[in-house]
Amino acid sequence: MSKLLVGIDVGTTGVRCMLFDAFGNLVSGAYQEYETKYPRPGWAEQDLEQMISQTMFVCREAVANCSITPIELTSVGFSTQGCVTIAVDQKGQILRPLISWQDIRPQQELEDNASIIAPEKYYSITGMPLIANLIVNKIDWIRKHEPDVYALTDKFIQHQDVILKAFGAENFFTDLPSTSFYGAWDVSSENWDNSLLECFDLNPYQFGQPTPSGTQVGIITSVVAEQTGFPAGTPICVGAWDQTCGVIGMGSTLPGMATVTLGTAGLAILVLDKPMTGCGGLFTNHHAASEIWQLAGASITAASSYRWFRDTIGTLEVEQARQKGCNPFDLLNELAANAPPGSGGLLFLPYLNSSGTPHWNTQARAAFIGMSMAHGRADLTRAVMEGVALEMNDIMSVWNQTGIEIKSMSLGGGATKSPLWNQIQADVYGRPVQIMKVGESTVLGAAILGGVGAGVFDSIQEGVDAMVHVETEIEPIVENHEIYQDLYSAYVEANQALSRKTFENLAAIQDAYSNRQ
Repeated sequence: MSKLLVGIDVGTTGVRCMLFDAFGNLVSGAYQEYETKYPRPGWAEQDLEQMISQTMFVCREAVANCSITPIELTSVGFSTQGCVTIAVDQKGQILRPLISWQDIRPQQELEDNASIIAPEKYYSITGMPLIANLIVNKIDWIRKHEPDVYALTDKFIQHQDVILKAFGAENFFTDLPSTSFYGAWDVSSENWDNSLLECFDLNPYQFGQPTPSGTQVGIITSVVAEQTGFPAGTPICVGAWDQTCGVIGMGSTLPGMATVTLGTAGLAILVLDKPMTGCGGLFTNHHAASEIWQLAGASITAASSYRWFRDTIGTLEVEQARQKGCNPFDLLNELAANAPPGSGGLLFLPYLNSSGTPHWNTQARAAFIGMSMAHGRADLTRAVMEGVALEMNDIMSVWNQTGIEIKSMSLGGGATKSPLWNQIQADVYGRPVQIMKVGESTVLGAAILGGVGAGVFDSIQEGVDAMVHVETEIEPIVENHEIYQDLYSAYVEANQALSRKTFENLAAIQDAYSNRQ
């Protein structure tokens, strides 16, 4: 019998369950996609009940796929979406679909709240720019537009809370790194800010209980055991929002260590020894480990840009992959490799659902710029990969302004499955990048936090030392980096020019069209 640690990543696009031994070796796993609905421009919602059901199914599949029998699980840890808004009644019943972190509908509410408290003061308290995505703004939207739901709501909680409760937790527990997303947390004092709560007419009871990552909060119940195949009595532990789990799964536990994760969203995260607020649109929140923090910037549609490209422009590769029995992304990667670095002067702005850090422009829209008769499908494909990397590089430009030394950089997320995309990132950033042995860093990070909660490891660092291993390091190609420096300058200029009026006009046209539907 082998004792295994379980990591579950309930992400934006799908859910993944993996079983690891205590040395970080993958023993078994399973994955399933689910749907995100976009009923109007800027809106993004998901069916939580379906998500929970599919999570249980994936766990059962991972157990069934395990070659080690019988199995003994030491712990279950969770990686979940950050900055989502979930309304539940006094019985804990879900009242409406999950409002995604991608959702930017509360524009008026954002303006109203910005008139109550100066954004600069807000930033200095919370470490978060006052943006539409924050939960306080979405609560206001529900209060104004869905008063019946608001009247029935007992708590507005996050994704970790609901998933833990579904697996047997005794209460709604919010992982400490996610508390900042409520929008009323003082990152320096590590407590609720009473002045902000008063401004937004909220109280802490309405939120989940802030809880350190790596804390046991329950056990697998007999009912959940039947649904998942996990042994009843297995400890369940607080993990963290997915990007924080990814930081753990890539071994970034010391100040100066950086990670870039390209999943549905893109996150560039730098570990700090103290919180740094008011930093160029980036946000600061707790690291999963105590006494350190994260300075993070986000791309709203990172690797999901590539998925969009697959589903809209890459339909030929999708059909070829179906016939050959392979992954269409492998065919798209082969196609992109035929294009030169810089895609022959073709630039892609990856703003399919607004731009993220450092500009936070909810009206920004995606674009191919510089297209000519000379460009083909290979250039288009590579340009999408390069455009995402350029947006992440824009985040790092803020890091550079702080004077913080970047000691190492690791890559994570689904994009690491593409050697071409890994090399593009090294070339764009102009620095060596590490690829981990376990590419699904969020799942591994969740498993490590579960191991800490169950006492398998005395600390997160001990878990990282045991389970996180570097597979390879990729050096940047100097000639390519020079090309990408020029392309990045074009990226900055294009964003600035389009932001003045074009994005606003296009967003208005799209809103008018949506209202006619």
